[in-house]
Amino acid sequence: MRRRTPTCGFISDFIIMRLSLASQHLLVLLSVLSLTNPSSTTTTDPSVNTTTTTAQPWTAPAVFYPFGLAAGDTEHVETGGESYYSVGLSTPFKFFGRTYNQIYVNYNGLLTFNVPSTSGPYSPTRGAEDFIAALWNDFDDDYSGVFSYQQYTNGSVLTRATQDINQYFSQVNINAAWVFVVTWRYALQPDPAILFQVVLISGSGQSYFLMNYGDCAVLYGQLEAGYDTINSTSYFVIPDSTNGNYQNLKNTTNVNVPGRWAFNAWAAPAIFYLFGSAAGDTEYSLTSDEGYVPVSFSIPYTFFDNTYNSLYVHFNGLLTFNQPEPASGPNYNPTRGAEDFIAALWSDLDDYYSCFFSYQQYTNGSVLTRATHDINQYFPQMNFTASWVFVVTWKYGPQQNPAILLQVVLVSGGDLSFFLMNYGDCATISEQMEAGYDTINSIYHFVIPDSTNGNYQNLKNTTNVNVPGRWAFIAGNESVTTTPTTTFPSVDTTTAQPWTAPAVFYPFGLAAGDTEHVETGGESYYSVGLSTPFKFFGRTYNQIYVNYNGLLTFNVPSTSGPYSPTRGAEDFIAALWNDFDDYYYGVFSYQQYTNGSVLTRATQDINQYFSQVNINAAWVFVVTWRYALQPDPAILFQVVLISGSGQSYFLMNYGDCAVLYGQLEAGYDTINSTSYFVIPDSTNGNYQNLKNTSNVNVPGRWAFNAWAAPAIFYLFGSAAGDTEYSLTSDEGYVPVSFSIPYTFFGNTYNSLYVHFNGLLTFNQPQPASGPNYNPTRGAEDFIAALWSDLDDYYSCFFSYQQYTNGSVLTRATHDINQYFPQMNFTASWVFVVTWKYGPQQNPAILFQVVLISGGNLSFFLMNYGDLAVIYEQTEAGYDTINSIYHFVIPDSNNSNYQNLKNTTNVNVPGRWAFIAGNGSVTTTTTTTVSTTTTAQPWTAPAIFYPFGSAARDAERLISGDEAYESVALSTPYTFFGRTYNSLYVHYNGLITFNQPQPASGPYYYVTRGAEDFIAPLWSDLDDMGWMGKYWYQQYTSGSVLTRATQDINWYFPQMNFTASWVFVVTWDFVATSDVNSFIHHSAQAITFQGVLISGGNLSFFLIHYGDCAIIYDQVEAGYDTINSIHHFVIPGSNVGYSLPNLKNTSNVNVPGRWAFMGGSENVVGLQMRLQSFSDLTKKEDIETVLQQIKQELVNRELSSSVEMKLRKIKKTQP
Repeated sequence: MRRRTPTCGFISDFIIMRLSLASQHLLVLLSVLSLTNPSSTTTTDPSVNTTTTTAQPWTAPAVFYPFGLAAGDTEHVETGGESYYSVGLSTPFKFFGRTYNQIYVNYNGLLTFNVPSTSGPYSPTRGAEDFIAALWNDFDDDYSGVFSYQQYTNGSVLTRATQDINQYFSQVNINAAWVFVVTWRYALQPDPAILFQVVLISGSGQSYFLMNYGDCAVLYGQLEAGYDTINSTSYFVIPDSTNGNYQNLKNTTNVNVPGRWAFNAWAAPAIFYLFGSAAGDTEYSLTSDEGYVPVSFSIPYTFFDNTYNSLYVHFNGLLTFNQPEPASGPNYNPTRGAEDFIAALWSDLDDYYSCFFSYQQYTNGSVLTRATHDINQYFPQMNFTASWVFVVTWKYGPQQNPAILLQVVLVSGGDLSFFLMNYGDCATISEQMEAGYDTINSIYHFVIPDSTNGNYQNLKNTTNVNVPGRWAFIAGNESVTTTPTTTFPSVDTTTAQPWTAPAVFYPFGLAAGDTEHVETGGESYYSVGLSTPFKFFGRTYNQIYVNYNGLLTFNVPSTSGPYSPTRGAEDFIAALWNDFDDYYYGVFSYQQYTNGSVLTRATQDINQYFSQVNINAAWVFVVTWRYALQPDPAILFQVVLISGSGQSYFLMNYGDCAVLYGQLEAGYDTINSTSYFVIPDSTNGNYQNLKNTSNVNVPGRWAFNAWAAPAIFYLFGSAAGDTEYSLTSDEGYVPVSFSIPYTFFGNTYNSLYVHFNGLLTFNQPQPASGPNYNPTRGAEDFIAALWSDLDDYYSCFFSYQQYTNGSVLTRATHDINQYFPQMNFTASWVFVVTWKYGPQQNPAILFQVVLISGGNLSFFLMNYGDLAVIYEQTEAGYDTINSIYHFVIPDSNNSNYQNLKNTTNVNVPGRWAFIAGNGSVTTTTTTTVSTTTTAQPWTAPAIFYPFGSAARDAERLISGDEAYESVALSTPYTFFGRTYNSLYVHYNGLITFNQPQPASGPYYYVTRGAEDFIAPLWSDLDDMGWMGKYWYQQYTSGSVLTRATQDINWYFPQMNFTASWVFVVTWDFVATSDVNSFIHHSAQAITFQGVLISGGNLSFFLIHYGDCAIIYDQVEAGYDTINSIHHFVIPGSNVGYSLPNLKNTSNVNVPGRWAFMGGSENVVGLQMRLQSFSDLTKKEDIETVLQQIKQELVNRELSSSVEMKLRKIKKTQP
């Protein structure tokens, strides 16, 4: 054949193909075939000139930025473990409100900012980490690999980043000034089987990041991609990263570029109410200098005695009520003028920055709920309910990353009105400015201090309500009656006497032998080593920091500033926290005591203020501050720390207090503010009255117990209204009748027994003082909170209470839905029982059980605090009749029991959570506390779909070696690209589609064979000699389809799926030959289930696990396809001794359940270059070329059902 030179060519730019997931990887291979070489020879059809098909050097997908040694990266080879590298950033990077100068690159696909590692997936963690999870998994345990990184401050990479960000985020107009690229590659021969990348980009005061994905091989264990922030104020999880479709990440995107996700790293601070177009606001951009917009109110608003029906929103950061304000910048407050106004940030901002503001009024919904909560938090005496809220927000500079952000929230309800002022970032301002408020004639006025002194950029850290960036004010009411602070008459002496401190003060000063320091100015402090450790609300300290500014801190030498609670990372006592060291000359002095009269006095004081304590003080630390010393101190206060008998307390003593300037506060706060208190008169302007206030009826003295139960504990004790018991007999117990029956693993009870030895039993009391180690194989249903002979060594108190309404049910509902999100649970009954051993005020041993039920579901929580030394056997967990269900908390039965407060199964230290039953179980209810339940038929876990004779399944007794049954399907089922009208159910735990599988046990994956199969649990089960059955049924209507629809939409939310067909097959094996034992599962058992689901063009399958005994033969669970194009092995399923743990594993966060997508129709783009002698502007020529390409794809195992369409064509010259 003579070669023909084309006179013109056509380049096809994009071919759209509709094909199954099973074929997508083929397209990646085909997309790199070059069809552009005009010198190559034709093969079969002269109308298409294809190029060479020889192997090409591997190249990364086009979405990837340059990486590796060739790009000049710093590269690290994976060495195993959870290693990381700290990288100093040449340019600070701002990540959701926090600025970082370094980053930690972790081998496990994680970038962290503030700490080198985190606790593990999944997001949101509600933790203390800022991180980007490129692809967070322990693949460094399974694959060799490298990561590499590089920073750029000039060149083509910055040009590319600028183009990318401006393309994905309209109206941004960023010029990238810095780019950081980090790339992970695993399994490198011949090219990486796992490839992903993160690109950090900053410039023009903005910050963004990209996440790029290539191929991803099979991964084991939990995985996740996305990002999270401290306290999860901003977070995102890429959907396919957690639902089993992680290998599809290279085809997912949020910016219409397959394999790329792009994010803006800016977010408004959490204090801001929702705003902007997303919130439905009315928006304005600057149209004239000094402009404003009048806004009519839907409900009148009272502002300091004047009621208004409208206001003016100014572009210059001002709200005025009675008239617009023409001045561009502030007439400094107080103006003594004729305006009522709120100056959010009043300056001539609109002359320097583009300006947008938006506003919205609310009369119902979640915004009112939030406003109600906020106001009652800051003004607790008001008992306020918001009925109207007006939110106005100003943004200056780039819309995506505003350089200046501020907000005012007007709130009213009843006859009360308030306003909040919220501050975010504040860029440089070149004019006068001011924040605060003023009224007509300046009768009421206030200026936020940092707004006028040059520190305006610090406004986001200032507050008057202990919430950084927020200021809250009451704007008016008609009937406020304040509750007066109890005062005590002071003694009036008529003759001059030598000055002496008030009698409440412990000895101090040089005369008492104190160490004394003279105030030298600034925020100085002294670190004091403690001779005896001091326990402060659950944490023990060996040193303390004494600050000149009236503050004692434990874990850090200084804190961020008033007010408490800070929700910060400090434990502190604010004796009188103020900057008086800037105004007064003074000293502080301190001393520790371990014997003598001071200890005697402390013992008497604490036993007087805290009844039933019986403390013997063993250590006292006294620190005293004195300011303005001539002729006697004008400011005098003192803190006394006291410990002994395993307990800790502190006193705060007050004398005279001169005039103070700036914020002040007295009280205490703890890390995360789990315990805190503010002495009322310290923050309301009455601080000079502190010497007359008290909480123990001793003027000038406040006394506090420094112990508190961990935050995980539900309220308990007399303060919560509990019924309380103290130990009256050895091995005693108390029967408690339930107001609502409670189901515990198949048995429903109307009562239980609370034992002094840390045990809850249901069907009978347990006489043994210590544990018969679980599993007992006995006749008891019990929960062992901490089972030991504790009552022989410690005084014991327990208390309990049942709840059927109120905040405890709300908390229980929240907790259960957090730990078991698939349940959509609402608590209707809660029973809380708490054990305390040792001193009541400071228990040496503390633990709690919370029973929770609602609908047909029941759960229980186990909470642990401190645990002192125990001299007997111990155990924590639960067990059931015949030990069908049982669990031992690992550290509870070894010498590590004191560590229980740090253990968990739900990522909350000290807490364990368990599901105890669901209403699909048929049970016998006990009627009195002395009734013993009869043996019940075994029931499967709640995750199982209905099966067995009760579900009218087809039932088969397993009796033949390697037997199977062919089942015709009422609806065809698609399994990874192939559609089947029948399947084979095998006795040995296998489902095959295209042919039966004669082998008794697995050919370990991948088989590269000729079978499509699902292996729920593939082993030589039928040879074990156990009694076994399997059941199956197909559904095309009814509740099973409803359930399947809900399940699939939960795990694959993007699908909008409706099930039209379900096939359920269940295997059950019990180590017995007795039918009764089989029914009751009274011996070792292996139970598992496969659920096939289809609807529309989508198909899925679930695999469920109940009890699985150890198998001493080859075993495996997962799936495989013809030629192993798609395959997966459930981790741990191919190790026989690991099988009992299958019921706790999952890829969808539902213990015992694995969910997979078996096939769908997707649109995939394929870009090609080809030359053709045909005129591709003609339809018939297009069809010919498309058919030839299709045939080539089919030859490479693409489904013949593929549809192809030419989307774009470009004519070129030869």
